Amino acid sequence: MNGAKPAGEDEVRNEARTTKPEGTANDAAVTALIVGGVAMLVAVSLTRVPFWTVRLQGARLANRIPNDLVPRPLRVLPPPTHEYLGVWEVPPEAAREQLLERYGFDQQVRAYLHAYERDGKTAYEVASCAHRPKGLFGDWQLHVRLFPTPEGDTDVWCHWERNPNVAPLAHLRHDGYDPEEGKRRFLDLVETSAITVREDAPPA
Repeated sequence: MNGAKPAGEDEVRNEARTTKPEGTANDAAVTALIVGGVAMLVAVSLTRVPFWTVRLQGARLANRIPNDLVPRPLRVLPPPTHEYLGVWEVPPEAAREQLLERYGFDQQVRAYLHAYERDGKTAYEVASCAHRPKGLFGDWQLHVRLFPTPEGDTDVWCHWERNPNVAPLAHLRHDGYDPEEGKRRFLDLVETSAITVREDAPPA
């Protein structure tokens, strides 16, 4: 494994965040983030809203608040460029359903929120899922993120990493983090006739 560290994990989106609100504006922003987060968790508990929907709405909310007011684990980050695999030529909802129902992925709860700019718009992740070959408490996982394309297909990012359920510190240190191994395993696992592998990142 190459041990590379993900580019962009220490960089956060700076859209329209050059000025810092003061006084009550700061308090209002923090309050909005907290209240919104609590409301979404309550919605999941009471209505069984899909967790990917909660993450999507959380990312949109966090992305409207200046970064220095958002706890780092809740900031919206651009996905690391070298994790980009290519285009899955199915709609995002179909790709997500296949990962969860056909290929044994689980939705991620603690992963960073991700989004990136494409064609002048913000593309938010519509799935953050993990496949653990040896189960919930196996040592390793394949982490896959899905994003919508302007054409209605699905952009795929993925990497191989330590399972935070059993090795949280190693996971945070990126011990064994390997995008290329993640891509290889994804292509071995998923039926690939509808997947176009690309060497470059998606167009901005």
